[in-house]
Amino acid sequence: MDKENDSTSTAGVWQKIRSIKHIKVIAAAVLVVVVIAAVVASGVGADKQTEPSFEDQIAEVLSRIDGVGKCEVMISYDGEGQSEIAYEQESESNVTTDSDGSGDRVVENSNSHSRPVTVIVDGIEQPLVISTSPAPVKGVVVVAEGGGDVMTKLKIIDAVCALVDVEGLSIKVFEMK
Repeated sequence: MDKENDSTSTAGVWQKIRSIKHIKVIAAAVLVVVVIAAVVASGVGADKQTEPSFEDQIAEVLSRIDGVGKCEVMISYDGEGQSEIAYEQESESNVTTDSDGSGDRVVENSNSHSRPVTVIVDGIEQPLVISTSPAPVKGVVVVAEGGGDVMTKLKIIDAVCALVDVEGLSIKVFEMK
């Protein structure tokens, strides 16, 4: 008996829905809104593509060299890079003349001090950086499919020397397993 009541109540609900004016238009509008929301939700963060790292760029270049194949690169640095910060100079000078019977005497006092120029980025106050210099490269390790071949190793070392400011002795090449 409960199934009969359920089917009649369901039929009654569908009857009421069908009786609503322009139900097809409303249903289509709801469907469009759901589809747009799904598209927007799937696109969130899609604009924020990360730029390949310096190591990834080197690996891509090396992998295009004949005999190298797939490869990975790791660079170790000696410390951190340096940043040059903009400073604002302020100075004060006071000149006083003192006359007494023995002649004029001039006394000059000057004070100067500097402070970093700051800017606000994303609501955070930070010093204005004029220039940066990267940390010196300590060593480079390359793991490549063709790293077991002597001629390929020499090509890799030569290419890394051209791309990175490092001596050939600081570059180690190994065969990928």
